Amino acid sequence: MEIRQLEYFLAVVECDGVNRAAQHLHVAQASISQGIRQLERELKLELFHRTGRNVVLNSAGRLLVQPAQRILDELLSTKDIMRGALEMSVGSIAIGTMPEMSSEAVAAWSGSFAKQYPDIRIDMTEYANVAELCEEVHNGHCEIGFTTFPTPADDLQEIPFGEQRLMLVMPPGTPLPDVQPVALSGLGALPLAVSNMAQRENGIVTAILAEHAITGRIRAHVPTRHAQLALVLNGSASAFLPLRLAVLAKRLGAVAVETTPMIRTPFGIVHRAGSLNPAAESFIRQSKAALMQWVDLIQQNQNAGDQLLDAAMRADKELHSGS
Repeated sequence: MEIRQLEYFLAVVECDGVNRAAQHLHVAQASISQGIRQLERELKLELFHRTGRNVVLNSAGRLLVQPAQRILDELLSTKDIMRGALEMSVGSIAIGTMPEMSSEAVAAWSGSFAKQYPDIRIDMTEYANVAELCEEVHNGHCEIGFTTFPTPADDLQEIPFGEQRLMLVMPPGTPLPDVQPVALSGLGALPLAVSNMAQRENGIVTAILAEHAITGRIRAHVPTRHAQLALVLNGSASAFLPLRLAVLAKRLGAVAVETTPMIRTPFGIVHRAGSLNPAAESFIRQSKAALMQWVDLIQQNQNAGDQLLDAAMRADKELHSGS
């Protein structure tokens, strides 16, 4: 039994005749008739009643319709998978991110993808704000964009990932508070280093501090997260940094604590409406899986009694050790 024979059989059924089936498939009528005859000989069954030039499906033929369609559907699905595998063997993915998103996190999420598809180049660009990021995605300069929500672009599709949690990171040697998480209302004046590009996040932090009567004194405006971290490490200021970067800060000697309330921002991915190419789909799927693994490990460690930051540090170590 050949795939071509099943295609001819289903075409005759769907087109209600050999002539129309031949026109639909752009082949000769004789080829259709010969293919059907060969199929019947192999099955040792007639599939049609033949009355002159007309053919009518008989009971045996009706039994074959669904299995034949299932075989062809599976064949098409297999071809799609293989075509996707071919597309995954070369090329690149253009990814946009923004200052409010931790580039370390996006890079970490892309790690499993890069290992599985080493020939796919990842081109990552940071844009000044969410509006610029969405515009670049809309114009096709980026396939996907990592952003905090909400976004100003109604024409883009959103894929929620979760919440980005900000930790208070303070200079080395800062005495640890007796009670943790630390209440924002008890912090008093707080010298801060902020990223002058992370405008949305700065607004969120300022508003929450104001709600708790905290006068955050901006000691430095710097361009990047790492510049914030550098000022913290040399004792110049404190900063609110994403959890993953807070883990790095603590390893470098900074003091990082969880606050109550915790400052959170929802985040995820935006992309143009319609289907994504296989590489981008795989990147999103694996990035989300890597994030969920990180989150699950943190939760397990918290359930075992760890504070959030300690739980995150253990999770990070477990992931990097492969345990």
